[in-house]
Amino acid sequence: MSSASSVPSSASAGAPAVVLDRVGFSWPDGSRAVDAVSGAFGAARTGLVGRNGAGKTTLLRLIAGDLLPDDGVVHRTADAAFLPQRLTLDVDRPVADLLGVGPALRALRAIESGDVDPRHFDAVGDDWDVEARAGVALAEAGLSPAMLDRTVGSLSGGEAIVAAVAGIRLRRTGITLLDEPTNNLDGAARERLYGMVRTWRGTLIVVSHDTALLDLMDDTAELHAGTLSVFGGPYSAWREWLDAEQDAARQAERTAAQAVRREKRDRIQAETTLARRLAMGKKAQRNARVPPIVAGGKMRAAQVSAGKLRVEKSAREDAAREVLASAERRVRDDASVRI
Repeated sequence: MSSASSVPSSASAGAPAVVLDRVGFSWPDGSRAVDAVSGAFGAARTGLVGRNGAGKTTLLRLIAGDLLPDDGVVHRTADAAFLPQRLTLDVDRPVADLLGVGPALRALRAIESGDVDPRHFDAVGDDWDVEARAGVALAEAGLSPAMLDRTVGSLSGGEAIVAAVAGIRLRRTGITLLDEPTNNLDGAARERLYGMVRTWRGTLIVVSHDTALLDLMDDTAELHAGTLSVFGGPYSAWREWLDAEQDAARQAERTAAQAVRREKRDRIQAETTLARRLAMGKKAQRNARVPPIVAGGKMRAAQVSAGKLRVEKSAREDAAREVLASAERRVRDDASVRI
């Protein structure tokens, strides 16, 4: 996984449900939305966070198969259901269809009314308790089972989203992807959604700015600067870790900057000393009555020694600058941003 080594990895996820192998995607205008992202999501509940424009929604759509990567591969252990941020609904659509049980439910009712058309039996299959299960799914979502016979247009926006999530759970989809599911929900609808998340079975990956929802997750994944890293804990624990890590990074940056200044000062002092020695040596050579070949040998030896010292001092300064550059890369320019 492409991840900072200091990020605590997930211990709760077990075997990964989704693996990304250098996944890349560009929009038709050529802009790069996701670039060589690698990582894994465990078979648990994961909150996916990151700055706006980091590519979180695009990543969900790639995992769902709604988009196909230009590069790399997305591996899934099961089918994925994706609930987009903006849920476009046909107001005349039956709630049963929103839950994904409409055809089976209509076929079952036709059979119960005496219609023995074989197509109805094919539509029902082994799902003879479909109506009961759909009613339970609605009830568990805090909605009335009577809504099953209503149209989507008769529901509030929050009820429609909660019902759509209940439908995904009813269908027992192995991997569920939710993009900002609590946007525009009132308090009651949010609590219904929180209740479903608390008892979620299967893999759940949620993109959200709702910290209460993110704190219900088992893991927190972050998409930052094209790198996906996974933290074994909910959002609040990840935020605490990130703040501590950034404090340490800023301290390391200050220490490295001081080292650069010290090495630069030492190099300048060494150059000054060497220049003085060279000047004194030339003066002594002019005043001394020694053969030129002897004087030249001493001068060359002094120059070799000075060259070695210059190389050593320059190397120490370059090494200090490399440490500073590494420390600077750890410090984020968005570290103060809060969801």
